[in-house]
Amino acid sequence: MAGPYGYKHLSSSGLVKSGPGVVHSVVLAAGSDAATATVYDETSGSGDVLAVVKAAANDSACVVLDVAFSVGCYVVLAGTGPAVTVSYL
Repeated sequence: MAGPYGYKHLSSSGLVKSGPGVVHSVVLAAGSDAATATVYDETSGSGDVLAVVKAAANDSACVVLDVAFSVGCYVVLAGTGPAVTVSYL
C-alpha cells in the first residue's frame, strides 16, 4: 500500500510543489563533485530557506525534515551531476 507522501525527483533546480505543504524528506545524490540542495519556501530559488543538505562527491545524504512550507517548495541544486528526491505532503 502506498504511503501518504508524494515525491519529486529532480536532476536540476526546480519546483517541487506550489502552495502550502510539508517537506518530509530530502535524498541528495552527488555526482563527481560535492553537491548541495537548498530547499526554499518559495516557488523560485530565493526566499526563506527550509534546509540545506550536503553530500560528498560520489556519495548521498538523506534527511528527514517534516517542515511545513506556505508558499511552495523549490530546490536549488549545486555541484556536478547531482540529483535529489523530495517527499512531501
